[in-house]
Amino acid sequence: MTARAIGILLFALAGGINQAMALDMSVRPNAGEMTRLPTYCAVRLNGTSGSPEWNAWRSQIGENFLDIHHYCFALVAVNRYWAARSPSDRGFYLQRALNNFDYIINAAKPDFTLRAEVYSDRGNLYKLMGKPGEAAKDFNQALSANPRIARPYLQLADLYAGSKSSKRALETVTEGLRHIPDSKSLQRRYLELGGKKPFPEPVAVKTAEPMLPQAVEPAPVPAAAAEPASSPVVSPEATPPAATVESPPPI
Repeated sequence: MTARAIGILLFALAGGINQAMALDMSVRPNAGEMTRLPTYCAVRLNGTSGSPEWNAWRSQIGENFLDIHHYCFALVAVNRYWAARSPSDRGFYLQRALNNFDYIINAAKPDFTLRAEVYSDRGNLYKLMGKPGEAAKDFNQALSANPRIARPYLQLADLYAGSKSSKRALETVTEGLRHIPDSKSLQRRYLELGGKKPFPEPVAVKTAEPMLPQAVEPAPVPAAAAEPASSPVVSPEATPPAATVESPPPI
């Protein structure tokens, strides 16, 4: 193969690589990107409103299932950030992700069940953007929303460890183990940070105390009842009144 032919081949390959790495302006994920997203993203973006699957996810996520595509778009943008090569492309994807994270957080309703996950992911985005203070705020927000997921504890601990604050990192992981004592990732990080076995005692879970039946004094028998009264005649067609059953108190 001549030098000219080799040059043409390398140029063509370089063009294909540049095209593959070109800035993707689309918001929606392609088929390959969809496989890296949570299942509810495909249902929200491609599903049929009112279908059993749609209704199931709406019931599980809350009213914000109608807005969840913004969270999906943010995750797509973060994945594209990792694949991008140029600083300008990476900056574009980070800003797009932030805009969509901000949207879903600002739109969050009280019944939104993914609040902790969204704060955790936005905190990681702030870390990528070089904003550790904002990242720490979001990791703490995630733990306030749900203290029983391990990822924000690990993210916050890594943030502290990266700033040479190993003591705070260990305290964070220790608190995580008190809420999630069986987490293998937290146990491993606890030992890496210098924690010693036995692992921290878990937080005591309050359980409702059983209600004991109250003793009931027998009612005094009236004097008039000493002699049996004649039994009333009941017609066979008569329907006895239905017994009233009180519903148990909600748990």
